[in-house]
Parts: sequence; structure tokens; C-alpha cells
Amino acid sequence: MQASEPHILVTTSRMPFAVDEIHKLGETGRDVTAADTFRAAPGSHSRGARRHLVFPAPTQQTTAFVDAVIDAIGEHGITWLLPMFEEVFYLARHRDRISAAHPDVELFFPDFETLARVHDKVGFTALCRELGLPAAESVTTTSRDELREATEKWPHWFARAAFGRGGLDVLTNTGPLAGESSIDDVSPTPADPWLVQEYLTGADRCSWSVAHHGEIVLHSCYEHPLAIDDRGGIVFQSVDSPESLAAARTIARELNWHGQISFDYLVTDDGVHHMVECNPRPTAGCTVASAEEFDAALFDPGDLVVVPAGRKKMIKAAVLRDALKHPSHLRRNLAVAKGAGGVYDQPGDHLPLIYSALSLQHILAYRKELGLDRNKREELMATQFFDVLWDGTTIA
Repeated sequence: MQASEPHILVTTSRMPFAVDEIHKLGETGRDVTAADTFRAAPGSHSRGARRHLVFPAPTQQTTAFVDAVIDAIGEHGITWLLPMFEEVFYLARHRDRISAAHPDVELFFPDFETLARVHDKVGFTALCRELGLPAAESVTTTSRDELREATEKWPHWFARAAFGRGGLDVLTNTGPLAGESSIDDVSPTPADPWLVQEYLTGADRCSWSVAHHGEIVLHSCYEHPLAIDDRGGIVFQSVDSPESLAAARTIARELNWHGQISFDYLVTDDGVHHMVECNPRPTAGCTVASAEEFDAALFDPGDLVVVPAGRKKMIKAAVLRDALKHPSHLRRNLAVAKGAGGVYDQPGDHLPLIYSALSLQHILAYRKELGLDRNKREELMATQFFDVLWDGTTIA
């Protein structure tokens, strides 16, 4: 296969892992078209992207978004469609339309039903139990009274919305997020349930894999020794974790997974990797894979490749922001980030870093959309997602 043959359309190019994958694909000579709902999306300005497009928002303008994807595939000779975030649900729901218009394009993601099965935390926890994978004891709640009653089951508890993402929509009485939100602010329903679990103490780990028809060909497990506001990681370091590989393989084979898939784990002192959630898309684990490893996993998959321990990447602007916001963190941040390469600023590819600042204008669109009139601690995370989320509601 010639290096220039695949023509890849990457959607939701704002995400840090999208920036990384676009850069990697460009580094290996692939033809990449990057797209998002706003022009300043950082990944769209990577040197890895030969062109960039602006699409309608999939969450608010689903039909127009899918139409734009279909048009772009035809106009730019796209042969691979590579989604980066929850726009994958809108693409999967309209998979037949896309395939009918372009039968030869590789849709590198599962069908909608498979995606939905792991996206919902309640359903995902049930799947893990069916497959014999460890998960914290939990209760599913569909009303505020049920939620309150469930929190009385354990002295230390943690509650999450079934469709929450990015460290948002959580409640707990333990740990750094304790008391940030109140049960009185939450209204679970049968359509939007909340999962309440015993709060387990341990280390957070995450994994990312590339799978072809149920077989994982590239896998990384990583920890994030530094996080932004105790939510999303901003330094990523690969670790050895046969347990994460075994769990990812079990689920990929059960669901015949085709695409990228990621998991979060809580590792207790006994080494057990308790399943927390699944992200049916890439996450920061891709950043610690090499360009050659990623390219081969997509276009020339062979034997399993596991990213070795000790590789490190960081989101430099976020590390700096944390140090400026919390001067007492400076020494720790420098120590944790030592030896880490940048995600938004890679050798010969610095525009994504500049556009990560320019894209803050997207916060204004977020505030206008939701009618916010004051700053919230969650805003920096939530603004990344509001127009590309899927919350379990019916997709037209």
C-alpha cells in the first residue's frame, strides 16, 4: 500500500487526541481532512491536515451534519472516516445513508447499537458483570429519592450520570470533588438514570486500543499524574498493565469491535482493575503511541503491539494554567511534566497550540447556548463538548 493512498476525514478536530492523531497521520504521509463545528479548532490547523472544513453541529443539527460529511467524502475523495468524539453516535445512526452514498468508504467505528451498549454507564457495568470483569458494587437510580436512598448504602459513595462525560455530572461525599454538587441539583429519570457506587480508593488508569473486527492490534495503558481541576488528565504516562489489555480484549471480542475504544479503571491496592467506564472513541492513550505504531494499526494491522511503559506526553498550556492558578503547584507540576512531549505543540507543528488559545471563543458560544451568567468550575471542560455530545436521546 502506498503511503498516500488513504484519504482520511477526521471529525471533531478540537480534541487533544484528535490533534495528536492528525499530526501522526500527517507525519506518515497520509492525506488528512480535519473538520469541526468551528474554524479555530486546534487540530484543523495541524500541519498533519492538508485541508480543514467547518461542519454543522451534530448534536443540534444532525441532518445537516451528516449531509456535510457525505458531501465532504465525495468532494475530497475520502476513503476513511475517523471520528474523534461523540459525533460517532450521529454518524453511526446514519451509517446506512453514508454507506449508500459512498459504499467504498471505510467507516472505522461500530454500528450504533454496539456503541450505545458501552456508552451508557449502567449498561456498561452490566456488560462487565456478564463478562466476569470486576466493577464496583452499584445501584441504578431513576429519581432523586432513589438517588438519595442509594447514597445511604455506603459511608463513602460516588454517583455519576449514565451519559455524563469528561468528569462532569458527578456527585460524591469523598475525595477532591466532595461537596461540589448537591443531590438537590440532580433529577435522575428512567431516560437519564444515575449510577451510585461504593467509593473505592486506588489509582486511576485508562487504556486506549485500536481494534479490527474484534481483535486489538494496538494498546496503551496510562496514568495521568496531573489533572485539571481534579477532572481531565493533562499529563499522560504509559504504564505496564496486562490487566487492562485482558479486559479490553474481552470486550472487543465480545462485541466484535471495529474502531478505537478506551476504558477507565480504578486500580485498588490488590492490583484489581475495576471497570469504571468505556469511551467508544480515542482518548489520550493515543498520544503515547508512535506515529508508525498508529499508522500500522490502522492501515496494515498485524500482531498485537503494546506501548511500553515510560512514555510521557502533556498539554503544556494546561500545566501552565494550573501552575498560574495554584502557584503552590509549580514545583510538583515541573517534576511531573519533566520529559513529557507536547500534544498541541509537536516538532514542526506549533499552530495547534496557538489555536488552542484562539478556540477559547468557543466558550462564548457555549455560554450563549446554555444561558450561563457566571463562571463555573466545570465550564472549561463542558465547553469542549456541548455541540458534539450524545445524551441517550433519540437521534433523528
